[in-house]
Amino acid sequence: ARTAPPADAAAALARDRVSRPEPRGLPLRTEGDGLPAPVVFLKPHCLAERVDLLPESMEKSIESMVHRMTRPGTWGLLYESITEELGFRAKSAAHALCASHVEAMHGLDTQDISLTQERMCLPIWRSAMVTSLSKLQASGASREERLRRRGLLRQAALEWCELEDLTEFLDSQLAPLELAIDNFRGEQEMSTKAHTPHVRDIGRLMFRNFCLLDSRVFRPLCLAAYGLVHEVHEASAAASSSSTGKPAPSPGAAQVTGPDGAEHRGELLEVLEAVHAMLSSCDVADDALSVSKNTKDPYVEHLVEPISASLERLADWDVRGHSSRDAALPGAKRRRQR
Repeated sequence: ARTAPPADAAAALARDRVSRPEPRGLPLRTEGDGLPAPVVFLKPHCLAERVDLLPESMEKSIESMVHRMTRPGTWGLLYESITEELGFRAKSAAHALCASHVEAMHGLDTQDISLTQERMCLPIWRSAMVTSLSKLQASGASREERLRRRGLLRQAALEWCELEDLTEFLDSQLAPLELAIDNFRGEQEMSTKAHTPHVRDIGRLMFRNFCLLDSRVFRPLCLAAYGLVHEVHEASAAASSSSTGKPAPSPGAAQVTGPDGAEHRGELLEVLEAVHAMLSSCDVADDALSVSKNTKDPYVEHLVEPISASLERLADWDVRGHSSRDAALPGAKRRRQR
């Protein structure tokens, strides 16, 4: 028969458990029924703090490994592994947004606001009556609420920039894989219209599907972006009124600018430009051979087109004609074809 451990040993084990708590991981949702949720333990860094600071000795190892894994029978496994890794990183970004902006997301998600109605009330249709029906005007939110919403948008853009840096590094290391993708796409285009994205577009697609379109993030992100458009519009109206000596057209315009000008129009436009850059970059084609759902159409409808049209309507003239932004505006392709 087994005997119980001595009292001293049991006490030592109990003290050890208290002094060394169990590591807390990041649970990720799975896409199937009955599957256990994987837990990922995030570390600050493993080999280097940033991907561009890896030791030079790693270069040859990476190149050799890539050549071995991009043979005709194995490149698909490498492709799927990279897709899975970027998907995990996008889910981690969504988790970070939810954990860091609880108040902003909860405040936006619990309000009785229709996305479709707010999209129609954006100040880009040149109808003051329709715009006045919006529940996201500056007059309906306190300064703290507006700052929290902008913080959510800024971090979303920052998370996208970090993933872009990673995919840029991967793209520079995976030239044989890019060639294999090109060959595969050439074969597919002869028989079907299936689209297989390259490495950088994989990262953008994963960020769109698993971060921006995450069920916890999508609605608050849309409403925060719409609210920012109203802020820029009202700040522009207030700036125009001050230059002409006329009173502000609405109480919200005065609230956005403030008496000390701390929340001026330039800062708001800067955030809107960053959000637009993120949204337009992630406007890539769906992966036709993936198990992921087609998400391009609702993404464009609720985010890309409204924010692009808003920037076209509200941006300064010297910024409005920049090619990096106008290429993603609605109707840009039609204008070029003309």
